[in-house]
Amino acid sequence: MKKTLYIILIIFSSTVSAQISNIPPDFNGVSTELFATYQFNHQPGNGLTIPFYGFGVYPRYNFLAQNNYLSLAVGSPLNGGFDFVASTAGSMVQYFIDLPAELTLNFGERATTSADYYFGGYIGGGIEYNYAVYSDSFGFKAKSSSFGPMISAGIRYKYMGRPLGIRASYMVGYLNNFKEDPCNCITYENGTVPKVLNLSIAYGVQ
Repeated sequence: MKKTLYIILIIFSSTVSAQISNIPPDFNGVSTELFATYQFNHQPGNGLTIPFYGFGVYPRYNFLAQNNYLSLAVGSPLNGGFDFVASTAGSMVQYFIDLPAELTLNFGERATTSADYYFGGYIGGGIEYNYAVYSDSFGFKAKSSSFGPMISAGIRYKYMGRPLGIRASYMVGYLNNFKEDPCNCITYENGTVPKVLNLSIAYGVQ
């Protein structure tokens, strides 16, 4: 009798353990990436495209994932930068900040907190606020403050075991601080809306 009960107990324990091991992990969670960013900021009116350099951080929350290789997430890929150059020929200062919020569809590598693949990526869209200033000692100054829709896409991959990635985003600042000439006698061939293109190298830290 004792031997029979012992066998039943072993079978029951094995069954419970197998059921627990088949329960999928919680794929939802927070992921974070660090950025090195190169920004092309198209200024309205004068048609100039000014380059900016900066760094950023991308916290992302995966709120919907039924498996470890596909997820929907919300995140805010923040970027900012400051640059100052001075010499006997003159000086220049420039800085920018990006404050976006986006919804992304993620697949493959780092799609969830437990995803472990060689390659992956994402596409997304949302809204973004951009503030950028450029000023030099020759009297030229450009300042833009804009808000509008943005789209983004990126790839994630492993290089020598390290979680790297490339990201691109594009924003059109329909709401902005550009003021047209009151006489309405100037034709702005390059438009009156700021456009911002960000290209980033990413490194996954979580």
